[in-house]
Amino acid sequence: MVRAAVSSLLFWFVLVFAAAAPAQEAERVRISGSNTLAHALVPTVAQAWLRDIGYRDIQVRTPRAALTEIHASRDGQPLVVEIAASDSALGFADLVEGRAQIAMMARRPNAAEIDAGWQLGDLASQDQEFVVALDGVAVVVNRANPIARLDLEQLRALFSGRSRDWRELGAAAGEVHLHLDANAGAVRDLMNDKVMRGAAFGEAQVHGDARALVAAVAADAFAVGLIPIGESYGPGTRPVAVSDGGRAIAPTRTDVLSEDYPLSRRLYLYGGQIMGALSRSFALYAMGRGGQRAVAQAGHVAVTLVPGRERPLTLGPLEYRQMVERAVRLPLSLRFNFAGSGEAAVAASVYDSRAVRDLDRLRSFMRLPPNRGRSVLVVGFADASAGSPMASMMMSNDRADLVAQELVSRGIKVQVARGMGTALAVAGPRDPLARYRNERVEVWLL
Repeated sequence: MVRAAVSSLLFWFVLVFAAAAPAQEAERVRISGSNTLAHALVPTVAQAWLRDIGYRDIQVRTPRAALTEIHASRDGQPLVVEIAASDSALGFADLVEGRAQIAMMARRPNAAEIDAGWQLGDLASQDQEFVVALDGVAVVVNRANPIARLDLEQLRALFSGRSRDWRELGAAAGEVHLHLDANAGAVRDLMNDKVMRGAAFGEAQVHGDARALVAAVAADAFAVGLIPIGESYGPGTRPVAVSDGGRAIAPTRTDVLSEDYPLSRRLYLYGGQIMGALSRSFALYAMGRGGQRAVAQAGHVAVTLVPGRERPLTLGPLEYRQMVERAVRLPLSLRFNFAGSGEAAVAASVYDSRAVRDLDRLRSFMRLPPNRGRSVLVVGFADASAGSPMASMMMSNDRADLVAQELVSRGIKVQVARGMGTALAVAGPRDPLARYRNERVEVWLL
């Protein structure tokens, strides 16, 4: 009887103690920065990551504006992924100050930020810089409009309202009608950064989404609009090729993924030199197959290695056109790790962080059953800053040989490695990143 009473007291004591004990505090992965990534991309990738590493009861909460929390648990252990939306600068500042483990950025850190975050380590390294997606803007006109290409200065004049008549741009006379998407903040951000450069947008008809904008442009021969890369053009519109001092490039899938198209940009995650296990797991997952599926699901351009269709070339030296005539270009341009004006980089690798991962993707791609036994062509290009045509040709050959050796070491058969000097430049000398953009290596599949 006494034993039963004691047992009962112990039982109630345990219940009271358990009720009074504080709930287990959840571990948190704190991610901060660019609203472009925070809006849909990172939350979508985060949910896919949690599911794939075994977390359950995944719940998305918004405790306040500009903060998304994704709650989940595994084996009784709670986890919260915090996603704070602001801008690239604030995200990087949060990383430097320790308020976040990962910064979301729609650009690379600038020189001042690199100096402020010196303790973070080598932010140009593939271990700390993660290119998770690409973003881009397409300039669309009515199919009856004869304009096929525009440079950045013409685009600035057009969308600021300075050019009011199509005759100023080489088309038939007619008043320019601008069209913008009210909800496409990333489009405006990219245009402000790459095109407008402080100029305000001119008076425009504003639409609720890209589909309505495209329909309006299709109905107006004098219309021009901006839509995100990946949106459908429809039968009544077409995209315009854009030049940034080099050749005019259309926003094809291959040219966007290779980052040759001027109105495209990378979307980054950055971590410190010593990232926590969970934050590094998330960043690496975002780069992999599951993460890239989530990137595409969120409406961005995933960094994948799926070749486009074979199409004839009409530009470039005859030798180049003959060499790649029966080949298909892979959607990448391997670029190199050196500082451009306004940026800081440390040469931890001769390749930039995306190129390092593209080389790994290429090895996996060539091991797929349909590609076994196939070979590639490697074509290098140089920037005019090399000093002379001979120096540029030597530089482009060196870059092609370097990549060819890398591919051979990974078990990939290289049939030809050739440099083309300064041919087919994608950026003009006024671009502060001209050397970085022009000094590149293409890979073609035979």
